[in-house]
Amino acid sequence: MKVLSFLVLFILVSSVSIPALAQEIEEETDFMHFDRMVMRFDETDAYVTVTYDLDMFARMYVLAFGTRHLESSFENIFSEYEKTEIEEIGYDTAVITLKDVSRSSDSYYLHDGHNLGTTIHSLQIIYPGGTSKTLTDVTETPNMFYDRN
Repeated sequence: MKVLSFLVLFILVSSVSIPALAQEIEEETDFMHFDRMVMRFDETDAYVTVTYDLDMFARMYVLAFGTRHLESSFENIFSEYEKTEIEEIGYDTAVITLKDVSRSSDSYYLHDGHNLGTTIHSLQIIYPGGTSKTLTDVTETPNMFYDRN
């Protein structure tokens, strides 16, 4: 009897809180903290790995219903990029491909900075030659250039 009462109570609480959480997930990213973003450039494309933490309720929601509801958060972050492909979303990591984010100019590729719409604690940029630069607490990608190899 105690188990049945607990189960009924759990279902009631879930049915009220889960839809509210789903709406919150779609509208804002307060439930998600972006720890690190690694952006690796290759010619005109960029390959991005984002590491993030979810709050307790969002983690429960994702465990129950999967990560597909997190897609809109990443689409919002990279909304200023025209060709964004979300390759994979895990429970704490996402892999995204950004096509044609840089343009060719003589012997360089030029990348115009874009607003991310949120704060990323650590942004590591890896250039095609292997050198890297790390920025902290960023809200946009920087303007940059790198050699055509």
